[in-house]
Amino acid sequence: MIFKLLSYVLCLFPLPAVGGEHERVKKNKCQSLHYFLNIRHRLSVNNKTTIYYGMRFRRLIPVVFIVLFFSAAGCRTSETGHYHEPAGLRSVSIRYARGFRIDTAAGYVRADVLKPWQGKQLRQFRYLVTAEGNKKDKMPGVLRIRHYPQRIICTSTTHIAFLEQLDELDKIVAISGKTLINNPYILKKTGKGEISDIGYDKNMDFEQIVRLHPDLVFLYGIGPEVTTTLSRLLSLNIPAVIVGDYLESSPLGRAEWIKFMAAFFGKEKEAVRWFDSLAIRYESARFIPGENHAKWPLVMTGLPWNEVWYVTGGNGMLAAFIRDAGGHYVWKDLEGADAVPMEIEQVYRQAGTSDIWINCGTASSLQDILHTDDRLGLFAPVQTGHVYNNNARVNDHGGNDYWESGVVHPDLILQDLRHIFHPRPGDGYRLYYYRHLQ
Repeated sequence: MIFKLLSYVLCLFPLPAVGGEHERVKKNKCQSLHYFLNIRHRLSVNNKTTIYYGMRFRRLIPVVFIVLFFSAAGCRTSETGHYHEPAGLRSVSIRYARGFRIDTAAGYVRADVLKPWQGKQLRQFRYLVTAEGNKKDKMPGVLRIRHYPQRIICTSTTHIAFLEQLDELDKIVAISGKTLINNPYILKKTGKGEISDIGYDKNMDFEQIVRLHPDLVFLYGIGPEVTTTLSRLLSLNIPAVIVGDYLESSPLGRAEWIKFMAAFFGKEKEAVRWFDSLAIRYESARFIPGENHAKWPLVMTGLPWNEVWYVTGGNGMLAAFIRDAGGHYVWKDLEGADAVPMEIEQVYRQAGTSDIWINCGTASSLQDILHTDDRLGLFAPVQTGHVYNNNARVNDHGGNDYWESGVVHPDLILQDLRHIFHPRPGDGYRLYYYRHLQ
């Protein structure tokens, strides 16, 4: 588009003819942009004409920049296409999350996912929520989605938790892995056959997805392999959005993804009010760094699997929970948030004298821990009985509500951990997501 405008402008400033091109230029004074940009080499044979050309070109420079400025102001461009955006876009305040951003205008939302999966092979995705909807733009990674989808598929239990807070559960027509779900409404609907289970990963049933005629599919991906699923859904003309809430490093950062989910339902204001209330509760309950620091317990986490212990880094969400609840995380100085494999002996050297052990896999008792490996009985928390696991709310199939509703109730998780780390006998508090292993 810009090149066309430049060509029109150049028609107002005919260039001098050179050599044998005189007749052709005479017949067509409005020369092409290609001719204009490449004529300089041919003009070099005649110094006088070159000087004349240079003067003419300098006169054009202001005009060219004006054309470029107004063209760029009117649309967003890429290598392969463009899309128009309304004036007056305003950014939605994102206080804790780092994986997305949102800009809004009347009847228009631009939602960007900045980190869609783990690892370094990342790309960004942009979703334009408009009245038009379901339209692929020419720009890579840009998808238009219609406002207020009525038929939704969720591929993660956390999506269900977000939609419950937004009062949009009735829009769900399918889920991925019903055995993992704890939400009573969804379980009731799946039991009646009113909500389908499309499977997950390589076993996802695309034929069933097509039959359901969804308006929107919420996806999540551990790695870039999710783009295979994404591409297939888009080829079937089914809009799909990647949600990266689990990649956040703070509890409130993850919960703030409700603002991203709300953007597709026109409920940005409701999401902001809900989140602000949550943030107040969480911040009022968290320990301030340095507050009674000497009394903070040393906390270890995890459980070995096939003699390998995967330890979460000091920048992860669990480390943030422990810190906010007034605990010293054994591996707080371990860089990053990803799990690091260690041998049991190495973990014992670092965490054997810990005060408290939390989040120990699927263990339901101290005996379960000892059955994993007899050496675990040497750890101080096992000997003192200070072991707590986050599996107080697990369904008959092993689906843990900590990973479902916990995403929107980090304040309750924090309250549990505060009570575990700094118990106050006689306060009557009952753990919600955690339980004391006997």
